[in-house]
Amino acid sequence: MAINFLDLPAEIRDQIYHEVLSAINARRPPVQDDDPGTFEFDLGILRVNKQIHHEAKKAFEDNIFIKITTPWSESIDHISSEGRVPIITKDEPADDFHAFHLWVWIDAPGVPYRGIEYSMVISLDDLPAFTRMWHFSNLNHQGLNPHLRLKLTLQDPHVPNRKIPKSLQTLLLQPFGQVKDLHSFSVEGAKVLPSVEEALKTEQAIPDASREESLARATALKTLGNQSLQAGAYTAALQQYIDAFAAIHITVSGRKRYIHADGYYYRELTSGPYQGQRSDYARFIIRAQLVANVVQVYLKMQEWEDARFWGKRSILMLRKSLIGETDDELGGGRADWAWVHESATMGFPARTEMGKILYRTALASNELGRQDEVSNLIWAAAVHLPHDQIVQARAKAWDTSDLESVD
Repeated sequence: MAINFLDLPAEIRDQIYHEVLSAINARRPPVQDDDPGTFEFDLGILRVNKQIHHEAKKAFEDNIFIKITTPWSESIDHISSEGRVPIITKDEPADDFHAFHLWVWIDAPGVPYRGIEYSMVISLDDLPAFTRMWHFSNLNHQGLNPHLRLKLTLQDPHVPNRKIPKSLQTLLLQPFGQVKDLHSFSVEGAKVLPSVEEALKTEQAIPDASREESLARATALKTLGNQSLQAGAYTAALQQYIDAFAAIHITVSGRKRYIHADGYYYRELTSGPYQGQRSDYARFIIRAQLVANVVQVYLKMQEWEDARFWGKRSILMLRKSLIGETDDELGGGRADWAWVHESATMGFPARTEMGKILYRTALASNELGRQDEVSNLIWAAAVHLPHDQIVQARAKAWDTSDLESVD
């Protein structure tokens, strides 16, 4: 016998409404790795009848949305593509959307304003990604934020003038602590708690780490990771290496690695362990050292696929930078590896580190039975590491049953 939906207990109906209408369940994964993903809300349930509309609307109102408005249309695409922030809706539907808890208004005083606004709506869960993207953009384009004005307006979209709980105020406002050095900044709206606003402004007042500080911190974390690796604490070592990447504005999420703020590092260092070097040069070497060490950790953990993935990614990135090759395979004939001689020249940064990456990737490929890759990788490693006896011996007469690890 068919069951009438409205005959179900109210608690079960409420669970169903939340399953259908929550932003978490409406989120769709990205089609490609670098895509931000999308949202697909099935709002048809709100149109079934008046009772279901009334009940389901409460579930939809449990979502926390943020509306972002600027006078620049390109900003919306930049937030989505560069920040990998999924957009719930934009353009006219976003202009007409009022069920938001926070309105983020960004403009530039003194810049001619045509009276045209562009809006987008995002989920609370994606707000940190938005502010992190803004933080990296300001580092990449020095002097950006001093030209920008930011106004944050809090509201309860369902009950006018009702105070938003402190915990939610904190979630909505605190991510903007990394948006610093603005032309002007204000927080308005429904009973903003002074303690929350003060904590936000205190964090905004903390200056960003200098290039010298960022590189020194990454080096210190790398050293800690090396110590953990030597002690056999592989999980701790991996996390310390990931934290070291973060210190130089490279975020790691699983197998994804995103490099930010390249423009920030195009300066000569005036102090610290890398004084006198270009900061992008020092950063590149630290990156290569960290990749080599991450591959070594995965080898120690016998996570062969992860070891190969990390090594392969860096090898392909190097090859693409030298010859523009986009093929994602490591096999092929020796003629396909002619680029190795260029990367192994004495003046190439991180030559030794690249050699370790090549050899350790060969170890992982060997464990996975990818013999078409091993010979090329060992040969390339030998070109980069001419004084490493183990690597040289394997290059002359490599034995797939007796590959040794190089520290």
